[in-house]
Amino acid sequence: MMNTNKLSKAISFALLAGSIGFSATPFAAEGDADEEQKEEVERITVTGSNIKRTSIEGPSPITVITDEDMKANGFATAYDALSSLSQNTGTVQGNEFGSQGGFTPAADVISLRGFGPGYTLVLVNGRRIAENPTPYNGQSNFVNLNSIPFAAIDRIEVVADGASAIYGSDAVSGVINIILKDDIDDTTVSALYGTTKDGGGDEKRLQIVTGSVGERYSVSAALEYFKQDPIFGKDRDWLDSIDDGPAGVDYLTRGILELDRVAGVYRDPGEQKCLDSQSGYEYAFRSGSGYYCGFDATGDETIQNERETYSAYISGKYDLTDNHQLFTDIMYQKLENKLRGFRHFVSEDVVSFEADGSGNLDQWFGPGFEVYDYKLLQRIFAPNELGDKKSVYNEDVFNVTAGIRGSIFGDYEYEVAYTESRYDYESKRDWIKEEKAYEYFIGEGSVAFGLPDGAGKLGLYDPITADVAADMVGQQLIVADSYNRTANAKLTGDLFDLPAGAIQFAAILEYNRQGYTLTQDDRTLNDTGMGWYGLTGTQGGGDRSRYAGGLEFLVPIIDGLELNLAGRYDKYDDDTTEVGGRFTPQAKLTYRPIEEVMLRAGYSESFRAPDMHYVFAGDSGFFTSVRDYTKCRADYEAGGGTGFLPTPAFCDAETTQGSRSGSTELSEEKGRNYNVGIVIAPTQELDFTLDWYRINLKDIVGDESVQGLLDDQYECTYGGRDPSSGDCQIADSKITRVSGGPQDGELENVDISPINRSQYEQSGIDASMNYRHETEVGDLIFGVNYTHILSTKYQATAESDFEEIRDAYYNDEPRSKLNARIGYQYEKVALNLFMNRIGTTPMNTQPDENYDENGEITRVSRVAPYTTFNATATYFFTDNFSASLIGTNIFDERPPQDESQTSWPYYNIFAYPGAAVGAAYKAEVTYRF
Repeated sequence: MMNTNKLSKAISFALLAGSIGFSATPFAAEGDADEEQKEEVERITVTGSNIKRTSIEGPSPITVITDEDMKANGFATAYDALSSLSQNTGTVQGNEFGSQGGFTPAADVISLRGFGPGYTLVLVNGRRIAENPTPYNGQSNFVNLNSIPFAAIDRIEVVADGASAIYGSDAVSGVINIILKDDIDDTTVSALYGTTKDGGGDEKRLQIVTGSVGERYSVSAALEYFKQDPIFGKDRDWLDSIDDGPAGVDYLTRGILELDRVAGVYRDPGEQKCLDSQSGYEYAFRSGSGYYCGFDATGDETIQNERETYSAYISGKYDLTDNHQLFTDIMYQKLENKLRGFRHFVSEDVVSFEADGSGNLDQWFGPGFEVYDYKLLQRIFAPNELGDKKSVYNEDVFNVTAGIRGSIFGDYEYEVAYTESRYDYESKRDWIKEEKAYEYFIGEGSVAFGLPDGAGKLGLYDPITADVAADMVGQQLIVADSYNRTANAKLTGDLFDLPAGAIQFAAILEYNRQGYTLTQDDRTLNDTGMGWYGLTGTQGGGDRSRYAGGLEFLVPIIDGLELNLAGRYDKYDDDTTEVGGRFTPQAKLTYRPIEEVMLRAGYSESFRAPDMHYVFAGDSGFFTSVRDYTKCRADYEAGGGTGFLPTPAFCDAETTQGSRSGSTELSEEKGRNYNVGIVIAPTQELDFTLDWYRINLKDIVGDESVQGLLDDQYECTYGGRDPSSGDCQIADSKITRVSGGPQDGELENVDISPINRSQYEQSGIDASMNYRHETEVGDLIFGVNYTHILSTKYQATAESDFEEIRDAYYNDEPRSKLNARIGYQYEKVALNLFMNRIGTTPMNTQPDENYDENGEITRVSRVAPYTTFNATATYFFTDNFSASLIGTNIFDERPPQDESQTSWPYYNIFAYPGAAVGAAYKAEVTYRF
């Protein structure tokens, strides 16, 4: 066994005893230099490099979160811990969005530096795993952080920097390496129960972690069961009524109504029709619109999923000889998520012939026109009519790795391994059948303009029988799977000595194959009238292979000055994209002028191969919200208006349907990363870090902008752009409008495909401070991590300006993020307080006074910071038995008031994920045998 000096002890403390406030001990001041030089120093492998080092902190800042940190800070999942990172500044879709139409409501992701989920490489034990086969936002694949068993996690290492020179594609804004437990030689059982202050969301968790270590072997295993009850909006008194919105008392939701399309007002049903419908709706009135049947639908949806998971993990090692070891690890997780969305509904424009002469289109088209009636029919169904709008998601995740490692040719270390990872997915959603919506309510015939006649079997206000409900509602089925297979070999060691020390190297070879399939049921993409009403989806599937080789060197130039050089070449063996091969270099320096101070600087390049679903997506559909300035202006001028301005003040947003498919003409996205920093550790008890970073990514793949195409068409029609230009012809070819009739000129479909089109850049500073002090009256730890965004720039297309958007009204990112931890332990008691602060964010919609007379934004109003606290208290009855009380968001802090959030749930769900849960309390007992 190697001798261990003070430095390696500090490293072991940081890795095994827990990082302080999410930051690993950078390095410790050593004793007498001559004495230290006589001792061998233990080297460890840290994420971001394949070369073993004697210090956790190196040329790239690294954050270490141990399992003890996660428990002490009140986290129940890897996602909880990672979402609290100060570098996690991006906004993402979470559980709250799932009930309102999210594409992946059973998954949790983070967004380091705001680049998005797919731009952070997620590894398990340093190896890639299968991605979720259903695309995030309907576009791109990603790793679901919920697919990692919490009981199996030993620690998480995070590098918030580009690392493609080490790991290849996807390591653009960072790398998350989730390291699982091994070498366990006891058995620990823990049981947890929790609830929330305002009800719902009860949690139950049972964990068993066990293992055995022998002379030539070790076996470790972890089992976990987790159950989480749902939380509905109506469980929270600030989300259960229309009166909770920033405007105060609002109108009842429009449950059943007839809108006269020509007059622009509702047709009065009379109170009796509302009662006769048996929906339980009230006779309601909206100023300027009229009477309808309404209800308060606020809070019907889940704001936290019901979740149940079963997890198992086992790892093993066996020493064949003193120099060669076999190893394996197997991980399996079964997840079931359930949620409830908004109610079932039908809403459609119809035209009927009115034999009694009461129609309205004669007034529109002039005398002599047939007497037609043009109206919108809408009915939202109560749960007692068509049932709840439920969704169930079942997922099975399996990973197995097997390999051999050891030493050859003296002191050279090697590792050869193979990993097989699979992700199986199935979702079921209750939905109205398209043809039944028309049969019962909208009408199957047409008397004019191709619109339905409104002559369904049931009247708009008729009650719904059980037979009708069973006939109308079916269950949409989506089946998907993905896999990731990787074989790799690594060799590390010392090449030769220089005056300042040995040159270390690492060489890697890697083969990877990944693939996925995403299959919708027969109805989802059906365009013959036998689909799901108002629902579409995306499908696809494909495979690709990749070969890679890389070298890394650590060169001691002079005493205290080290140069890290790395380069990797990835070759994509497919005929479907323009990627081919990509070489990514890296050069980084560290300099220690004295033992207590380290300076660091680096440059690296990164890349991301086109996402699988951007390449292999089949014919797919979607709905999106846009502003159609072309139609808006035509209507405005037809009504006698003049001086039209293409701004939101003139034109309301509307929902339109689009179509999409993948593209084989995509090339890789190309990034550059810069960092400069300093690490100061004046004592073993205290350290500071300060780092500046800049990450730039060009040729970002994204779908063509529907709004951009519509804006192009407006400029080509009204703005003086040459209609024969390429942009104008492309816009016209992709936009389909209704021709003739009362809907003449309205959007019918916009066809898009992915392209390399955008550029994004962020720069900022990361800072941390950690302090730990042992006294006779207890041990104190304190840590703080802070990220401040200095600049965020975005360029939508090559023709657009590269604009500063950090303070733009439409950028949801906070300016800053901070977390801090203070802990105290004395004898049998341990106390911990964790704070998470999300800085100010722009209001979603700016007040009218923030615009000038030309509709240009002149200032941006911002929403106040959002700060929450978690607290834990643990009592150790014996060395082997303890009990903990855990509180999350202990002050029940709600998201900051934002008057622009006029839609339920009245706050920015992307900026404050999980905020609706409120205060929660848990108790956990742990016993070690």
